Amino acid sequence: MIVGIAVALPAHAQSLRDAVEAAWMRQPLAQARPARAEEFAAKRDATQALFPEPPSLVVGNRDDRLHRNEGARELSAEIALPLWLPGEQGRQAAIVSAERDQYDAALAAAKLKLAGEVRDAYWQVRLTENELALARRKVEEAAVLAADVERRVKAGDLARVDLNQAQTAERLARAALAEAEIKTFRARQGFKVLTGLSKLPGGEETLAAQVAPLDDHPLLAPLQRAVATAQAKLNLATQSLRNNPELELGLRRERGLFDEPYAHSFEVRFRLPFATDARNKPRIAAANGEMIEAHAAYNLERAKAAAETEATRRELEQARTVVQLTEARFALAADTQRLLARAFALGELDLIARLRAENERFEAELNFTRAKLEAMRAISRLNQALGVLP
Repeated sequence: MIVGIAVALPAHAQSLRDAVEAAWMRQPLAQARPARAEEFAAKRDATQALFPEPPSLVVGNRDDRLHRNEGARELSAEIALPLWLPGEQGRQAAIVSAERDQYDAALAAAKLKLAGEVRDAYWQVRLTENELALARRKVEEAAVLAADVERRVKAGDLARVDLNQAQTAERLARAALAEAEIKTFRARQGFKVLTGLSKLPGGEETLAAQVAPLDDHPLLAPLQRAVATAQAKLNLATQSLRNNPELELGLRRERGLFDEPYAHSFEVRFRLPFATDARNKPRIAAANGEMIEAHAAYNLERAKAAAETEATRRELEQARTVVQLTEARFALAADTQRLLARAFALGELDLIARLRAENERFEAELNFTRAKLEAMRAISRLNQALGVLP
């Protein structure tokens, strides 16, 4: 039977944290969490059961009807009760507990990774929307300039070639606008598919004030729990060296001839499997291998987390420097554009120089606004590298 879970999501999130929560509720891992909780509860109950395996019942009948037919009869019923080995119950419980902790840590790590995807999608939309807004303004300015040039051409102040250049610049601006619209649409669709939200949340992230030590990083927690799980399995493999013994209790009712009365007997047997290398060596080797892999994976991921944190710190520093440089360039380009626009209006400058100044100012403003957004995205990426949710 398949059980469906319907989750109502808001159409608009108030913050990036809300967007992450909305995206998380759409994930299969989040929707399956109640069922997995029941699974671990059932496993825990199994470790507290009276028997490690289900008891079994054997019922038999034996007689001599097919050969002598002298009335020999034997009816028997036996029940086999598997028994825990000394300490096995606690070791099995330790494995279940470690696996539950590992699962919970894996959920937290998966949510952090999803937060990184939401952050990237969010900032991609912000960047494309910024480009779209500037492209729209450039189209408006290019249209105004083309209309002014057309008026001056009709008045005889400018040549026909100037109008061609102005109209070409307007067409280029409109083409750039169409491209920006497609980019923005794709970015918005990506964010909507990921989160189910039709609008972006408001506000930006601030750099986390308090950061947990690297060893407590959410991405490292599942690997730490994997080491604990492997250790628990190794303890079981090295200390529970035989299959579970069985206590067999039986009742027997039998007679030898037709005229003999039935005799009744009670039987008790104890079955103890031997500890053999054929059984234990593969299990111990597998547990050792799992332990080695878990340690190696943890050490590797820890090095990656440390490197990513350092890289994002440097990216933030560089992004802040780029903001200062692009701001200065934009101020110069804007001032130059104003001066050349005034000169063009007075007839002291040709159209090519005016268009060049317009393009330089547009590029400078685009780079400056993009740099500011990249600096804010660098803060978001550093928080992500530090393991901090929005």
